[in-house]
Amino acid sequence: MHATHPLCRDTRGDAAVRAVIERCVGFLRDRLGARLVGLILTGSFSRGEGTLLPVNGHFRVLGDVEFLVVLPHRRDERALRPSLAQWSREAGAVLGAPDLVVDLEFGPVDEAYLRHKARPSIFVHDLRTHGRVVWGPRDLLQRIPPFPTGAIPREDALHLLFNRTIEQLEAWDRVERLSGETLFDAAYQRLKLRLDLAGSALAFAGGHVTSYAQRPRAFAALLAREPVLAALVPPGFEDDLARAAEAKVAPDPDEVLPPGPEAAQRKWVRAEIAAAVPAVAALLRWELGQLLGGDAPLPALLERWTTAQPWRPRPRQWAKTVLHPLPPPLPLSASRTAALAWRSTPRALAHSAGALAYLALGEGAPPSGAARLLPFAGSPPASAAAERAAIIGFWRWCVRND
Repeated sequence: MHATHPLCRDTRGDAAVRAVIERCVGFLRDRLGARLVGLILTGSFSRGEGTLLPVNGHFRVLGDVEFLVVLPHRRDERALRPSLAQWSREAGAVLGAPDLVVDLEFGPVDEAYLRHKARPSIFVHDLRTHGRVVWGPRDLLQRIPPFPTGAIPREDALHLLFNRTIEQLEAWDRVERLSGETLFDAAYQRLKLRLDLAGSALAFAGGHVTSYAQRPRAFAALLAREPVLAALVPPGFEDDLARAAEAKVAPDPDEVLPPGPEAAQRKWVRAEIAAAVPAVAALLRWELGQLLGGDAPLPALLERWTTAQPWRPRPRQWAKTVLHPLPPPLPLSASRTAALAWRSTPRALAHSAGALAYLALGEGAPPSGAARLLPFAGSPPASAAAERAAIIGFWRWCVRND
């Protein structure tokens, strides 16, 4: 790397992650050659707040180590996106073993993105402020035009909430298939969720705070300024947030996941996911109420927000969906697509469906009816699990991987 900086608090773990980063440079240079313009470390490790857990005689990264792979042209970014997704999985399997278990993410961008396409957002702010060029021109990140945190659109903060909500749906079903150390990854998501709830609210209010360690204090100050939000947030959330911030940067295995039989651990993770619903609902209700100019029950706010999406971008967004280069997770219905295009955007529909399914989350709960917001052919899903799978599949297809 061009400069030495802490990646996490554990010095031995720091050295292990640093070695993997150096191997990633060689891994990508071998495969991309002259098409590799630069490699930028992003995410928690770029800020010195990576989460590394000592377990079973080795280190395990909770979350992942994220990179932006800078390529020369847009056509390179499009052509290499599938390969980079595959290489992420390959590199994670071989570059860290045996002393470090790690997931790697190589996200492609073209060089022009940095100078001309990087719009104000939480991600771009953190990228420009804390990203680390590990290979390539030192000034890569300075090519992004600077902007204050107040320029981050409120919708970007809201989208962060919606995305985390759908990730919780995914975790609810995935946990039953996990065992051993992988249960730590599912348990870790509850820590990140609390931190991102506070992060979304702070960014929404114009005061984005990058550091996880600083968010509890900043969020407490926000509650003091925003009595409506303070009244909605469940009791105990501030204490949970403080514990999550500490565990994020200095995790203890027993604090992340209580010891015991795996069946009991799975049950505990699911209980934690369900226990977070009131806090997520509170933040969504506050942000949507602020955007729409009035409070109401969350389902009513979701309906108003869904139908209030601007008309101008709808044709382009639906055209991108219909002409998507990858097949949809389920067959599309032409008539449902047309009706939903008149109602809202694909992103807003996916986000609203995810939020409604999340509000209905519970053992043995019936479907929420949120699948009516999806353009899939056929009868409504017969079970809540099938409904969640349809929502997650649509979200990944047309929002997450857009």
